[in-house]
Amino acid sequence: MSIPAQGIRCDSLRWLVVLCLLSLATRALSRMSANVAFSVPSSFGTTKGAGFVVGSSCNPFALPKVKRYISLTPTRRNGLTGMGPGYCLCDDDDGKTIIASPKGCGSEPVICGKLCAEQPLKAEKNRPCQKQARVECDEPNVRKKALSTPKKVFQLAQRLASEVNPHLGAKLPSGSRRDLYKDFVMHDRRLPKSDAERVKLRILKFLRDAPEYPADQIFEGRGIVIVGGTSPKFATSFWVAAHAVRRTGSNLPIEVWFPGGELPSCMQIAELENLRVHVRSFTDFENIGIGVSENTNRFMFKIIALMFSAFDEVLLLDADNIVLRDPDNIFHWESYLSTGSLMWKDFWQGSSAPDCQEVLGNSTALLHTHESGQVVVKKSSTWTALSLALFMNAHSYFFYPLTVNYM
Repeated sequence: MSIPAQGIRCDSLRWLVVLCLLSLATRALSRMSANVAFSVPSSFGTTKGAGFVVGSSCNPFALPKVKRYISLTPTRRNGLTGMGPGYCLCDDDDGKTIIASPKGCGSEPVICGKLCAEQPLKAEKNRPCQKQARVECDEPNVRKKALSTPKKVFQLAQRLASEVNPHLGAKLPSGSRRDLYKDFVMHDRRLPKSDAERVKLRILKFLRDAPEYPADQIFEGRGIVIVGGTSPKFATSFWVAAHAVRRTGSNLPIEVWFPGGELPSCMQIAELENLRVHVRSFTDFENIGIGVSENTNRFMFKIIALMFSAFDEVLLLDADNIVLRDPDNIFHWESYLSTGSLMWKDFWQGSSAPDCQEVLGNSTALLHTHESGQVVVKKSSTWTALSLALFMNAHSYFFYPLTVNYM
């Protein structure tokens, strides 16, 4: 999750770190099965039973190294920890988790009993969920609703697809950009001038002929868009993201989009509807030429979900992003209202090839990259740029290596 560089006070950052840490500790503890032996006593004092939980990596917020149970060392009140990563687990019960002194690799040893008494970080746990009767599911109708795309939206996608195709007819220099020793930029290999000119003309033709933003209000209002999935890597995160939004008090509608073959079960769709989350599918967009069937990684789904969601104003969120405040406020920021979009810088430096500027212009010679985990866009104000992004996404074989060295 990226944070705007301006207007953030040090105490805000400190509390953000504390919130993340407490969330981590609570999540780690909640994963422990009731059938697995748990080495933490049901109740122990902050100076008597405090112990150090060894982390799985040098990040002080990493999950415990031993995940099946919490191994507390040392258990003596005045025992020093080692210099490795982890945190002091001070107390834990059904209502709270208390930790202290998160630290990374090579950090100074600490005395958990002392720090638990003097500098505890406390997180209240949510009340246990009350079991509710399962919602009756009408499987055919529920799936039909999730799989259906509004007719006008699908027709718009088809018109865009007709202008996106066919193949660019240009070939990049040999060598993988993901391998430093084979990177064609490192070896100073360039795109033939004729190919660069051919691609520029294709872009100009696309921008001239692509459909404009629809005037019949097929996109309306504000909402949140998330790309989900039912594979083990993604099956939990979108649930957490949706719950996090609702816990801020936000009433913004949410769409969660799923690849073909990964649609949730009827029961899961019904539960999502209880959260006011509408399930959408990429199924209708497969094989029409806008990048779904050519998908090589899940990043390529984002632009399609953003453009063809039901909303005009969209907060596009990664499924593993956690909202801490009501996101509706973002749509009132002056920086968004004056431009129609809002993006955050990523950690990585720009790595576009010189031919990127040859094809797309010198304004693409950025020294930084943008984080796509959260993007705010007003489609009616940025439709041309979004259409160009869709065009580039559909021709990822060419534009991905041209713009970055890690896709």
